[in-house]
Amino acid sequence: MRATLKFAAVAAALTLVVTGCGTRPDATAENKGGELALANPFTDAFGLVEAAKQGTRKAKSSTTIVDSMLGTKAVTGTVKAFYDGPASRLEANMTVDGETVGMRLVDQTVFVKLPAEEKARLKTDKVWGKIPLNSEDPQAKAVGKAMLRSFEMSDPAKQLELVEKTGRVVRSEQTQLDGVPVNHYFVEFDAKKQIDLFLGEDLPADQRAEVEKRFAGKDLRIPAELWLNAEQLPLKMTMDMTSFMQSAGGSQTGEAKSTYTYSDWGTPVDVTAPPAAEVGDYAAMIRQAGG
Repeated sequence: MRATLKFAAVAAALTLVVTGCGTRPDATAENKGGELALANPFTDAFGLVEAAKQGTRKAKSSTTIVDSMLGTKAVTGTVKAFYDGPASRLEANMTVDGETVGMRLVDQTVFVKLPAEEKARLKTDKVWGKIPLNSEDPQAKAVGKAMLRSFEMSDPAKQLELVEKTGRVVRSEQTQLDGVPVNHYFVEFDAKKQIDLFLGEDLPADQRAEVEKRFAGKDLRIPAELWLNAEQLPLKMTMDMTSFMQSAGGSQTGEAKSTYTYSDWGTPVDVTAPPAAEVGDYAAMIRQAGG
């Protein structure tokens, strides 16, 4: 099911989005914090995260430009998001391996736009498939749970916690990014800690043992870079999983790198559900198609 796999690829990309640390109440959409004096960079992940999380307790919205490559497959596009727990809303327009994938999050429901190929396979004339994140349907519940975790980790507070819980600051420097003074952090993530954090108790004991065996003795470090302005707002993040994927025995060749560029802090994000007549239950469609 190619569309479902592309949907999963977009979800994976969204999981890494460090969006929306929020501006001060009087900040404008164009404000990047350059008018403030740049404080000395933090030397530890805890200090960095605690300072940056101050902004996440205020209005949180941003636009993120995603540019990722996994071997020969590219994931690019734009994500506009507002994070506020159950009231979070998001619109993503992505290109995955040359095909467009549209996705919206509104009222705890994910709407995925169905390409012509998927509509034909599912034998539907609906434009959108919906997946309630709190569905009791077994198939939808499994997908919804994974998506909910992805969206939760897209929340800037959660993403910053990821740095705090699984990363360390290797070094830092003060420089400029597009004319804006920034603290540039070189971070190193511990992939094993990330796996434990994401999977938690959801992974059965036998599967966990298999994961542990697969990664035993492997290089589990993932280098990343963060550029934060004077208001501790992330302006850019890069992550390079090439060495990790190769060490883990991944089958793909080439690089596995992602770049996220952030803007439009505090700009209202207006996302609405598609017209009801254009929407069908995604899990029901799959069952009817014999999937």
